[in-house]
Amino acid sequence: MSIGIQRALIVEDNDCFRDLVKIVLNSLGVTDIVEAKDGREAIEALTTVDADLVIMDWTMAGMDGIECTERIRSGVFGSNPAIPIVMVSGNGDDNSIQHAYAAGVDVFLVKPISLKSLFAGIMKAANGPRNLLISDGAVASCCA
Repeated sequence: MSIGIQRALIVEDNDCFRDLVKIVLNSLGVTDIVEAKDGREAIEALTTVDADLVIMDWTMAGMDGIECTERIRSGVFGSNPAIPIVMVSGNGDDNSIQHAYAAGVDVFLVKPISLKSLFAGIMKAANGPRNLLISDGAVASCCA
C-alpha cells in the first residue's frame, strides 16, 4: 500500500517506539526514513532532508516536540512549514491537546497507542483533514 509519502522523519527518543513507527511506515510503502532523537536533531535533519511527514514525540530531552513543531511551522532553516506533523504523547488531557494544535500539530495520537491508531494517524496526516485526535483507533475532530 502506498500513501504518497516518500520520506518520513521520526523524532522520538525511544528506540523501540521508533522501530514500531518504522514498521508501520514500511507497511505503507515508506522506506526512506530519517530518524532523530530530539527536536534539535530533527531541525538539523530538515536542513538537508525534504521529508513528506514528521512523526514526533512531545517529551524529549533538549528540544521537545512542541518547540520543534513551532520552529518547523516558522520555516526555520528552510524547513517546509506545511509538512504534516503527527504528534504522539502521553499528555492526553484537553489542555495539552489544545497546546499541541496551537503549536501546529496536524494529528495528535495519545499514548499508549495501538498499531491501528498509529496507522490511522499516519493515514489522516497523509490524506485527510488536519487537527485530529486519535486515541486507540477512534478519530475525532479537534479545535473547532
